[in-house]
Amino acid sequence: DATQLKRIPIFQDVPDDELRVVTTFATSDEVPEGTAIVKEGDFANHFMAIEEGTARVLRDGQEVGQLGPGDIFGEMGLLEKEKRSATIEATSRVKLIKIERWELQRMKKMLPDVYAKIEQLAAERQSSDA
Repeated sequence: DATQLKRIPIFQDVPDDELRVVTTFATSDEVPEGTAIVKEGDFANHFMAIEEGTARVLRDGQEVGQLGPGDIFGEMGLLEKEKRSATIEATSRVKLIKIERWELQRMKKMLPDVYAKIEQLAAERQSSDA
């Protein structure tokens, strides 16, 4: 629902009518503590946002960051068609909002402004990783 998406910073400024369209592309998922949500080296098929809960970011088995409500991940692999650059492991029960690769392509056509925000975030993260 659109109110859930409003809690994700990248979607906060998106008009409600456009957010309702985004909700048609998104699905929800829940994972228990200790679960690897995505694994480093796997193919990227989802862009995800944490609605509730916390997770840690691991690269080569080393913790390199923490994620919490409102944080997104997986956008770089989707946009760049690369494999996952890190493992994301739930450190509590995590409620996720997921958008599949093909839904992101539909979003690009229907909501180019929203897609541009996701692309911009990926570009910022890529330059900070370099």
